[in-house]
Amino acid sequence: MALSPGWKAPDFTTDTTAGPIRFHNWGYGCWRIVLTHPGDYSMRSLRAGIRWARTGSPPIHLLCLSPVHGIMAGTSANPCGFPPPGLPVIHDETGQIGALWRGVTADIGPVGIPHNEHAVFIVDPTNTIRGTLTGPAAGGHDFAEVIGMARGLGVEQPPLNRARRAA
Repeated sequence: MALSPGWKAPDFTTDTTAGPIRFHNWGYGCWRIVLTHPGDYSMRSLRAGIRWARTGSPPIHLLCLSPVHGIMAGTSANPCGFPPPGLPVIHDETGQIGALWRGVTADIGPVGIPHNEHAVFIVDPTNTIRGTLTGPAAGGHDFAEVIGMARGLGVEQPPLNRARRAA
């Protein structure tokens, strides 16, 4: 079943290219953006997204659920430098974590061949999914779409912690 806004984000523990994480503890108190298929974005667009996330107050954490074409950082088979520094990718050889975070699967034809939507999930500081962006499996997506949605959800706005004053 696909995840929807308002649902609690799935928790998992795994190794990433940036070290081990437990999702609900990793970045708790900060916004997180989970990309199911980072290969849908150009390197230029991903780098711009990383810069935007780092300059947020507080910083926004990014996580990728699958490497581009099975290439992991630090291998000789990775001439393009994916993922860019600052973009952790999970190690999910079994596909179990990816199955938790999948986008919409729809039957779109008479033959009944399922069509998998690639997704981006925006998770708030309390581990609740606040927004999703889905699209077809295709390259050329612009991370500016993700940034625009995140801003619309108030990602860059500090929480309201107003002290009470006497009347």
